[in-house]
Amino acid sequence: MEFVGVDLHTNRFTCCYLDRDGGKQMRSFELDEAGLGRFYQTVNEESAVLVEATINSFAFAELLEAKVKEVIVANTFKLKTISLSDKKTDKVDAEKLARILKMQVLSGEQQIEPVTIPPKLIRDLRALFSSYRLLRKQIGQTKNRIHSLLKQNLYPCTKAQLFGKKARARVRAISEDAMLAFQINLHMDSLEQLEQAAQAVEAQIKCGAAPLLRQIDILTSMRGISVFGAIAVIADVIDVHRFATSKKFAAYLRSTPRVESSNERAIIKSTNKAGRKLAITLLSQSLNHFRDSNPKLHRWYERLSQYKKKGLVRMGLCRRVITEIYQMLKKGEYHYCRDAANHTKKMSEYMSFLESNQVVFERNFADTA
Repeated sequence: MEFVGVDLHTNRFTCCYLDRDGGKQMRSFELDEAGLGRFYQTVNEESAVLVEATINSFAFAELLEAKVKEVIVANTFKLKTISLSDKKTDKVDAEKLARILKMQVLSGEQQIEPVTIPPKLIRDLRALFSSYRLLRKQIGQTKNRIHSLLKQNLYPCTKAQLFGKKARARVRAISEDAMLAFQINLHMDSLEQLEQAAQAVEAQIKCGAAPLLRQIDILTSMRGISVFGAIAVIADVIDVHRFATSKKFAAYLRSTPRVESSNERAIIKSTNKAGRKLAITLLSQSLNHFRDSNPKLHRWYERLSQYKKKGLVRMGLCRRVITEIYQMLKKGEYHYCRDAANHTKKMSEYMSFLESNQVVFERNFADTA
């Protein structure tokens, strides 16, 4: 059996080949069709490959899955032996990866915390969400710039008064100053283009998530979770059954703080940075809705708010919501505070949207109680 450590970059990669007898070889390849073809000739069905997680690791691993015995994508946050090295080169990093892989296989003890390689559907949804968040950020920046220009020129108004559909024509003609009018119209044009692009990306996300209809149906039974929010949760989680407990699920979604303890001293630090943050970003925007629609969560929130900081209580509320999401997905059941009329409305609107976009989906998806 051969153990291959791969130090992967955007245009090339370096490989270290170790065998059971201690033999070592180093080779580098260009990340193109010819280079990959030469690399495939150096591995076989008995090879095990370890590559550190980076932006193109999943696509690289997918190419190798059928050609080698095993391909592992290592969690960067858990693989500190690479970054702690005094000497850091591509060859050194590749050799360390190969040695860690060899140690794990021969000893039978887990040395590497692997990253789950998501299917193409999930990778596509994650990419679309990244584009959507970028567009929303640019929309916010553009609105801030328009607001700033008006304030500088003594036009006092709030953002709510500026960007409503009826107000936009009035804002475009608010000043007779040529320079100010040029800038306002320039940014208003840009704003409308960004908003149209964001709507197009959102529509593409909803169309692409049609195969996940059953999970979306379960998640939207919880008041406060829209179809869009449900898709974000699924894109982060992939499959809830890969988490043994709700604590691990919550930690992966960045809602659990890290705790360091020694003797009788415990230090609570920031949340885990090794997981995904898309879902918690969207869920945190609906925390008040979760709290007010669920009497149990509302009582818990009010009780803790009397003696704890608001920020800590809100993060705790987010963990409670994520824990309930875990149980819903794990058991395949609707939320216990489900509003049937509201839930049916959300799913009916989503299915009508899919039909209007000629997206094929499975209608008999709901087998929950």
